Amino acid sequence: MLKLPYVPAHYAGHQTAFLLHESEKFFPPLNALCTLGNVVMTGLTYYFSRDSAVAAEKFPRLAIAAGLSVATTAYALLIMVPLNKKQTALAGELEKAEKNGEVKSEAYTRNATELRRLQTRWTTLNYGRASLMIGSAVAGISALLVRV
Repeated sequence: MLKLPYVPAHYAGHQTAFLLHESEKFFPPLNALCTLGNVVMTGLTYYFSRDSAVAAEKFPRLAIAAGLSVATTAYALLIMVPLNKKQTALAGELEKAEKNGEVKSEAYTRNATELRRLQTRWTTLNYGRASLMIGSAVAGISALLVRV
C-alpha cells in the first residue's frame, strides 16, 4: 500500500484507488479459480476415498485447502472489500478538495489522516488474507506430495 509520508494524501489516495480498481480485474477471478479447484478436488477425493487409499489419504489435506480457500473469499468480501470502498471514497474526497484548492481545510486534513490510517489497517489485514491463501496452497501442495 502506498504510505509514503512525503507524498501528498490526494496523490496517495488517487494511486491507492487506481491500484484497488486494477487489482479487482485479476485477484477475484484468480481466487474464484483456486477456490473452485480446491472444492472440486476435495469433492473428488471424498467420492473416491472409500475405494482408494490414496484418495483417502489426500482428502483431509485437500479439505483443509478448500476450507482455507473459502475462508480467504469470505475474509476478502467481509473485511477487505468494505475497507477498499472506504479508501476509494476518501481518495475521491481528497481529489475533489485538491481541485477546489481546499488542501489546507479541516475536512482535507481529517480525510487525509483517515486515509493514512486505513492504509495502515489494510496492510495489517492483508497479512491475514495472505496467510489464509498461503495456508491453502501449502495444504494443497502437501496433499499432492503425500505418498501412500
